[in-house]
Amino acid sequence: MATWIRKSAHTRELEMVKRPENLQIVVRQPDIDLRPLMRRQRYWLGGDPVLTHFINALQATFPEGERFFIDSARDVSATLPPERMTPALQQDLNAFIQQEARHGRAHDAWCDALVDIGYTRMPEYDAQMKKLRLWSRKHIGALTRLALTAAAEHMTASIALLLLERRSDLLENAERPVRDLLAWHALEECEHKAVCFDLYQAAGGGYLRRSIALLFELFDIYVHVQTRLRYLLKTDGLWTWKMRWRVFRDIWGPRGVMGSMYGLLWRYLRPGFHPWDSDERAAFTARYGDLIPR
Repeated sequence: MATWIRKSAHTRELEMVKRPENLQIVVRQPDIDLRPLMRRQRYWLGGDPVLTHFINALQATFPEGERFFIDSARDVSATLPPERMTPALQQDLNAFIQQEARHGRAHDAWCDALVDIGYTRMPEYDAQMKKLRLWSRKHIGALTRLALTAAAEHMTASIALLLLERRSDLLENAERPVRDLLAWHALEECEHKAVCFDLYQAAGGGYLRRSIALLFELFDIYVHVQTRLRYLLKTDGLWTWKMRWRVFRDIWGPRGVMGSMYGLLWRYLRPGFHPWDSDERAAFTARYGDLIPR
């Protein structure tokens, strides 16, 4: 056990070195109102109901998801001795919490805009996730919840990379201001993608737990997103067998949106993985910087 502890401490030191020297986790405060667009153009992603509602469904999991992340990070950081909570990690954690809080509010407003155009059950799904979040805080250990958070943060950073490299059409074909909101959120996911991973490592979290957490998160996101996606399409009278095939083909299948991301997600299972093995910030800013609100 003592050997593992020494190795773990050395690993944490190496991983903190991977933090880019020029890293700035910027707390932006955009003011984006999606209601006029939603009222004018229901299918704002190239007129495609499947892709539009996939993004609507995915983002609807974010508000309570962001609050789960904040709770988990705070609960673990409160238990760390000062020598493990370095000034850089504390600074990054504070900025991470502020960014995530703003993301949650922005996506609450997005869900309100969906309710405004007739998707009145969206608050029910949010309430279910809130109940799960509160239950988990009582019954699941803080380190395990942080492992789930670090895995989820890898997923959101992978979505940002997907928008940059493999499926740029999802951002470029979206109407503004949805495009602005997505670009803002994606860039900030790139900025803070390692915070919870580093905190998990500093708290002594191991490989097996974080790997299982990723697999659980994949299943969890499928259940929550598919439930909301089915509801949105069904409300529009579009939940036909033909549309169900399209959902599989264009979202979950090997050539779908999520299928295009699986290779990015599996990187997390490499034993020596660290989120800063790659840095997409400059490329993302160069391509989409004009969309990102200040």
